[in-house]
Amino acid sequence: MSKQFIFDDASVIEWIDKETLRYSEKDFSVSIWVDFEPGFFKSGRIIKASSIKNCNNNAEDKLEKITTSKKEEILAKVQNYYHFKNIKCRVETD
Repeated sequence: MSKQFIFDDASVIEWIDKETLRYSEKDFSVSIWVDFEPGFFKSGRIIKASSIKNCNNNAEDKLEKITTSKKEEILAKVQNYYHFKNIKCRVETD
């Protein structure tokens, strides 16, 4: 099974480790912290919106602040990814 999920617009979500996703598009990428829902079976995921602050601008090799609209777009794509995988998820804003 591939660790990458590619959207129609060529943006990509990939697993870095069991608690980190990387969202990439064109010249930038951002790491997103994802936690398991509490409980024995850990069936859902918690997307930590607060982890989406800065992105790596690969073309200029520097960090840049992510705008609110881009953050919302990224969160929507992560939620779509989990929906496609049939995994419950929720966004935690703190």
